[in-house]
Amino acid sequence: MRIKQSEEDKQILKMIGHNIKFYRINHNCSDKDTDEYGRITQEKLAELADTSASMIANLESENTMQTISIVLLKKIANALNIPLYAFFLEKPIKNPPTNPFES
Repeated sequence: MRIKQSEEDKQILKMIGHNIKFYRINHNCSDKDTDEYGRITQEKLAELADTSASMIANLESENTMQTISIVLLKKIANALNIPLYAFFLEKPIKNPPTNPFES
């Protein structure tokens, strides 16, 4: 059964996908997990988050409205060494604080 997605749902999925890509490219991961440009690849992120590279690609795609479980989102956050809330920021920031209420 396919669930119809509202425009609001689509905007949230786009924001999360955009932020996954932002944090993958502007990562806090160890150097051993990065490519020659200092980025973590979709394949490496998938490996670290125990998912498939196609899932990461679908999440990052603006054309594919891939839903995601909170459990997988938490695994991706852990793999990128960022707090879970960072995926829900309208404008992602490098090195988000663990506590969003820190000044």
